[in-house]
Amino acid sequence: MATNEKKILQFVPFESCVEPTFWHKFTKLKLDVDMLEEKVRPIWGSYSPQYHRILNVDCTSFNKEFNCTANNWKAHGYHLNMNTSDSFKKHDKMKMLDDYGRKLREAISSGEVIICPSLLVNFLILTFADLKKYHFYYWFAFIAPSKPLCFLTEPTCELTNHFNNEQITLLFERHGGLPLEQQGFFGVILKDSEVSVYILKDFLSILDSGNKDQDIYWGFIDPCEDTEHPGWPLRNFLLLICMHCPHLKEETLNVICLRKKQNSIFLKVKFEDSDVKDENKWIGWETNLRSKFGPRFVDLSSNMNPVKLAEESVDLNLRLMKWRLVPDLDLTSVKTTSCLLLGAGTLGCSVARSLLAWGVEKITFVDSGNVSYSNPVRQSLYTFHDCQSETNKAEAAASTLKKIFPSVKSLGVKISISMPGRGINDIASVPQLEELIVDHDVVFLLTDTRESRWLPTLLATRHNKIAITAALGFDTYLVLRHGKPDSPSRFGCYFCNDVTAPGNSVQDRTLDQQCTVTRPGVSHIAAALAVEMLVSILQHPDRSGVDTSSTTCLGPVPHSIRGFLSSYTQMMPSTPAFSQCTACSNKVIEEYKNRGLDFLKEVFLNANHLEDLTGLTELHKATTLTDIMEFSDDEEM
Repeated sequence: MATNEKKILQFVPFESCVEPTFWHKFTKLKLDVDMLEEKVRPIWGSYSPQYHRILNVDCTSFNKEFNCTANNWKAHGYHLNMNTSDSFKKHDKMKMLDDYGRKLREAISSGEVIICPSLLVNFLILTFADLKKYHFYYWFAFIAPSKPLCFLTEPTCELTNHFNNEQITLLFERHGGLPLEQQGFFGVILKDSEVSVYILKDFLSILDSGNKDQDIYWGFIDPCEDTEHPGWPLRNFLLLICMHCPHLKEETLNVICLRKKQNSIFLKVKFEDSDVKDENKWIGWETNLRSKFGPRFVDLSSNMNPVKLAEESVDLNLRLMKWRLVPDLDLTSVKTTSCLLLGAGTLGCSVARSLLAWGVEKITFVDSGNVSYSNPVRQSLYTFHDCQSETNKAEAAASTLKKIFPSVKSLGVKISISMPGRGINDIASVPQLEELIVDHDVVFLLTDTRESRWLPTLLATRHNKIAITAALGFDTYLVLRHGKPDSPSRFGCYFCNDVTAPGNSVQDRTLDQQCTVTRPGVSHIAAALAVEMLVSILQHPDRSGVDTSSTTCLGPVPHSIRGFLSSYTQMMPSTPAFSQCTACSNKVIEEYKNRGLDFLKEVFLNANHLEDLTGLTELHKATTLTDIMEFSDDEEM
């Protein structure tokens, strides 16, 4: 090639390849770690001669250490995600490129790159993520200097034109013997047909010794398959040569572009303009699919499993709470808490929907009734079809919950709960009910009658479970958390304010007294408060033993909430446990531990047995005697 026919050396740029796993890992880091912070995160990329000019990133790009393997070479990158589309568009991209270009130049100047040659392959990723839609906008830059300019002194040729087969075999063997971290950029010396391959540091030391009785070659792993042009890594390699070997600025450089064995090429290169001052510009922003400078776009929602997409979307809304409002919120505790809902009526349906919104994964319903025609308008988990088919309420509720959110583990169990004074017809279901309570972390008492809450209260206390009661009046409601049995300042349960055993509350009642007649909005209010109370409990290490004076990241946790819709007010009284309570007192729990079903049979046949056991009978007699003594006119008594 004549001097007046200088051919400027041109390079084939990298092309980005972003695996879907990269975005999934980034999404997790953004939601759980970075949140609102726009931070630059160091990442890894990889390239290989096996894939034409591809620089690949995936979920492993965020690892602390790069897993270096044969035919897979490391690239050093930096990832910056902007919080808004506007900030992504307005970000000064040229300044960003210049800043990191100067960092690369400093690493070359200091000799850091000679120790770690993979630093010569540097890239940036600027992104904006619409995590609600799973839309990702990204722009890669493959950092390279605009200078030095070089030209080819001879046409590009295949490596086989310059080395014989034996020498090429030795070249690949000895290159493969270098440490993986050092294989990206290396030196080759050919002396008397003997091929020697050196890591960059040793190669530069040999050149400094001044021994010229040998042929020297600069080699690099070339991810490009173009037969005429080298790949992008050579740009920064030439900058290193120019800065560390100024005596070669007037010399012709022998360059080996090492690819797959049969595709490697050989270049003879000379510097045209070796002026590499600090103010030299940096280039490298990638073009988009329209071959224009601009970001690329990927929509992952179309490729995601719909169930997985639903899971991620539910988690997204919850995790966003931690970004700004409640950084200490423990969502894992909420998600992994299993909940047993006793009663799948108005309260049960509303509680289940709120639990689902908080991300609770396991919800079990217990109810013995079937869906009636009056249910669907008030109870959100039932449809007209359920009424026609007379579906069991627990089973229908569980089925609907799965239709709403397929990932939920929901089960419906048809059980009749035995009650004091109501006989022993349903006593066979007690072991199954107890097993369900043991298998769950939380028990919600949401049944229609007071006495149906007695057995669950006893069992929840016996097995030290979190128990929350919600009860409704026409325009009033009560939400109460049962006290923790071993707590020093134990709160009362649902029955601790009673001085009589629970009885049959629907006997001799008219229809309007037997049905749950309430203002429609009351159940939603009570259900929401019950679930919010649970979530607050789960934020405290003492769980159900948390004192009302303690505060969680969501605020204090009251013992009970009593609301009055007629005046739009509510109060939060706290009451201690009653030592003679018919449901949670030590006497009742010990009696059940010792006698089991025999004890329950007596209670189911005769509710007054509870009053005898706990001493309430004696308390009533003492109260009656006091009244007689106070109001008697007989002074001789």
